[in-house]
Amino acid sequence: MPEEDDRPLTDEELARAREGESLIAAAMADVRAPQSLREAIERERQRAASRDRPRFWRRYRWGLAAAGTAAAVLAVVAIALETGGSDTTEPSLNGVYAAAGLDPTEAAPRSVGGAPPVLAAQVGNLAFPDWRESFGWEAVGRRVDEVSGRDVTTVFYRNPEGIRLGYAVVAGAALGDDPPGREITRNGKTYNLARNGDRTVVTWTQQGHTCVIVAPSALPGGRLVDLAASRNV
Repeated sequence: MPEEDDRPLTDEELARAREGESLIAAAMADVRAPQSLREAIERERQRAASRDRPRFWRRYRWGLAAAGTAAAVLAVVAIALETGGSDTTEPSLNGVYAAAGLDPTEAAPRSVGGAPPVLAAQVGNLAFPDWRESFGWEAVGRRVDEVSGRDVTTVFYRNPEGIRLGYAVVAGAALGDDPPGREITRNGKTYNLARNGDRTVVTWTQQGHTCVIVAPSALPGGRLVDLAASRNV
């Protein structure tokens, strides 16, 4: 019987590792990272591609990619976002999705009521919704990142089951990227619903701003579109 470190990788392990590489590559393409960080990542990629590595090392690297994909993505994106810079190129949707998948850095904005109720957080004239009474999603945090010269404000919500989602709004005019996924129409408005690994993403335009919701794929896509459409009237 083969040793644990020598057994072939399962299809699931390979898929998760490859997904991790593609997510990191997408995040790095959309945010400014120090050149030294980019070079370090490239060196690691070249080492992983070497075919003469011992089986134990190869399996160790794949295991790290499979088990630590989310942590690796968050670490790379967090470092890149914090570097700032003067790049004013329009951010891509991948960069916005990456920012919405990070952790909160500030307390949740308070509710200020209204009909429908909103939170004390907004981008331009677009206020973030208070979904606690209508949908059971309570605001639990907030963060603001700069992606390619644009502020991306994300408010995080959690439902009674403990599932968290990020709702991000990009400052300035709507982005020119074509959103991924299938189009869904609600009340004459268009929403794009896509799945990427263990995440579901909804992208739409509201009051001239690009908006996205990033949530675990366990949540039905229709429910996420309901949330997006609840204020886009």
